[in-house]
Amino acid sequence: MAAEPLPFFADHSLTIVAPIRKALTANAANLRQIARIMVGTSAAFAAYKALGLHEGYWSVFTVLIVMQGSIGGTLGAATDRLLGTLIGALLGGLGAALQRTATIEVGLVLVTVTGIAAFVAAIRPRLRIAPVTAAIMLLSAPPGASVQDFVRDRVIEIGIGGIIGVLASMLVFPARSHGLVIARTVAVLGHVARMLREQARALTAGEALPSSPDHAALRLALGNVELAMKDADRERASRLADHRIPAAVPRTLWRVRNDLVLIGRALDEPLPSAAMAALATPAGAMLEAHALLAVNCAVALTAGTTVDRGEATASYRGFGLALDAFRGSAAATTLDFEASGRVFGLAFAAGRLHRDLLDLAARADEIVPSKVLAANVA
Repeated sequence: MAAEPLPFFADHSLTIVAPIRKALTANAANLRQIARIMVGTSAAFAAYKALGLHEGYWSVFTVLIVMQGSIGGTLGAATDRLLGTLIGALLGGLGAALQRTATIEVGLVLVTVTGIAAFVAAIRPRLRIAPVTAAIMLLSAPPGASVQDFVRDRVIEIGIGGIIGVLASMLVFPARSHGLVIARTVAVLGHVARMLREQARALTAGEALPSSPDHAALRLALGNVELAMKDADRERASRLADHRIPAAVPRTLWRVRNDLVLIGRALDEPLPSAAMAALATPAGAMLEAHALLAVNCAVALTAGTTVDRGEATASYRGFGLALDAFRGSAAATTLDFEASGRVFGLAFAAGRLHRDLLDLAARADEIVPSKVLAANVA
């Protein structure tokens, strides 16, 4: 009969395993990226040793530089590095071919070559590696070595590293940009929901809206969505992967962000007491309902389902009815020009917000797989 584990060890093993499992789950994406980098680095090292390349470590450096969090990102970085290397290698090779040995002569050639490469990179930012490559080629060329062979070897080494980096991204826990766009869009919607709830709280409490750190974070998150979308489009163009994300998603998110800015300006100060009495409750309910709509969009994107619109439309209509009643009341005539501008500016921004979030929900529905849509209709 097998002995039962002692309660002390059983309890402590659970205490130890649970945090480890939680940490591994929370860092799953990072761990997969580490695995891709380790495999890519090993493959690049083995390749340059097998090929007998004298400075094949450039293959390893290239893998470390180009490996991104998605296939599309890695492909773009590898392509940019190869193009920049070609330009830089040609310019650096031309400089090295002059066979200058005096310090002043080498310095003048270095400044000229890197200046030309920097000009090319300024016109085409994708080629920003060109000045670095040109300088390395010029300063590291062995005395008396064949310039043609030196340039050829560098291009081959960096090309091998780029190819290995892309293959590692495709074959080792492949990360499609589709998932990255979704995850970053969900992060944006989290900021949107928090800001809307803070605006609703300040409005109903009759307080001035405090400045929110979410504004800066939201701009950064929106930029990340655009970068991931470019990577996803690059994957589709290269036939490495496909995605169902409409191109309008990043643009719609930016419009929602602009709507939040307009609402924030209207709520920089508390609304006049006459407007508060008539509009605070329906306006606050409308903002809360649209915060919930942002959350529902995030939930649907994560789960691959259609978006629950909730009470967004009903609350917006309720706010519109309250606003119409207020506009026809005697209290509205007591507002000065600035107060009227803030009240009706809030109404204008609310209309834009309602339209843009519903548009985002419609775009999110387009991402849902066809079989899910068919099941929902049935």
